[in-house]
Amino acid sequence: MAWYDGAVFYQIHPLSLCGCEQESAETEGSHFAELAEWAVHAKKMGCNAIYIGPVFKADTHGNGIIDYHKVDSRLGTNQEFKIWVAKCHSIGLRVVADAVFNHVGRGFFAFQNLKRNKKASPYKEWFCNLNFSSDSDYGDGFSYESWGGYKRLVKLNIQNPWLVDYHFDTVRFWINEFDIDGIRIDAVDEWDYDFIKDLRKAVTQVKPDFWLLGELTDGAYPIWVNDKMLHCAANNELQRQLILAHNQGCYPLISNSIHNMSIQCPFVKLYTFVANHDVSYLSEKLNNLRHKQLITILQYTLYGIPALYCGCEFTADKHTAVPEAENAPPARQPPKLADHQNAYRQDEITRLHGLLGRANQKFPELLFGHYQELAVSEQQFVFARILRKKAVVVALNCGGSPVQLEIQLPWDVTEAIDVLDAEIDWEEEPRAGLDLSGCSKFTVKDQVLPIALEANSGKLIRLTG
Repeated sequence: MAWYDGAVFYQIHPLSLCGCEQESAETEGSHFAELAEWAVHAKKMGCNAIYIGPVFKADTHGNGIIDYHKVDSRLGTNQEFKIWVAKCHSIGLRVVADAVFNHVGRGFFAFQNLKRNKKASPYKEWFCNLNFSSDSDYGDGFSYESWGGYKRLVKLNIQNPWLVDYHFDTVRFWINEFDIDGIRIDAVDEWDYDFIKDLRKAVTQVKPDFWLLGELTDGAYPIWVNDKMLHCAANNELQRQLILAHNQGCYPLISNSIHNMSIQCPFVKLYTFVANHDVSYLSEKLNNLRHKQLITILQYTLYGIPALYCGCEFTADKHTAVPEAENAPPARQPPKLADHQNAYRQDEITRLHGLLGRANQKFPELLFGHYQELAVSEQQFVFARILRKKAVVVALNCGGSPVQLEIQLPWDVTEAIDVLDAEIDWEEEPRAGLDLSGCSKFTVKDQVLPIALEANSGKLIRLTG
């Protein structure tokens, strides 16, 4: 089994998390000690992998990279990042870094050469739609195509073979220098298919289990996610349906999304998230905040790779707005970890994330189990993840009234326990730190499982045959 087949991710946006200066590329900081504390926290939450980014030297909010070979000085040094990755590995966390290949900041060395030498620059073919008969907003003496309308982000010509080789050498450098375990490729559907194919070959030669995650907006998952290209992509469609279904009280939206994706990408585990650095938090989108628990349960139990965005494991997930840099997407700063030291004992959302992260590592059926729907209505949703004679049944009620369900099971069951009653030992390894001995049990008769659900509530039931 590859490590990513059993991954539970914790995503960190370090520049906003650490409250870094958003404008100056020359500001120096040292935040990897703080990030090491967050890594330990991620482990407590039941995660075994971290996706961190942006992390390399940039001139604004992080995606305008100006040096692919240096860690952003606002965060620290190359050596500090290398030590941090080794620390993560030592406590059982894989590390995936952000990779932005289709645009750079204006301080990037090749663009600076272009500014100096204009048409004589050897790097002029690295950039898209250069026009030496017009001028940019910055008075460069030429105009260029920017990415996403952000003038500080200069769009790269990904068809240029020299540039492609440069990017491949960059990833090899990251692997050899920092020992990272994968990359998340920004806006991958703007790339050429052959680039991704060749990239996968290149990284596999250096590190056979190196993982490629892509950000897709075109929804063409089968084209990009396969055994020759990306290992995985973010499941944007499911993320939207999870929120819409609860706001509308319509679980068939989720059921249909799962069905459609299973047809497009059978047996592919997509990256299952509900918030990230680009997407608003659940508390900002949900009509009923009690549905946050239901979506959290779905995030960890549907077929996929669950990903928790830093700060969303706390009930008080209101994030401080960071002043928006000119021509840059907004960033938000989560509260300090020290503000939540009591959350492990007192915060039900924190407890739920920690329990579900542990359940993913304790129950193989949540990693590899076959998905089977048992009941779907407008406001109730019951499904199972089945592996041999064991299963985890998920039952949800997003309605405002309690319901009593009777679920027909496909085999005889000897034990059914309510996993959400489990005790968590926060200091133990996630797999060992989930005590089921005190969990309440269900009586199953004639293969019928009775489930009582309170309004806006869910259950996680472990079945053994």
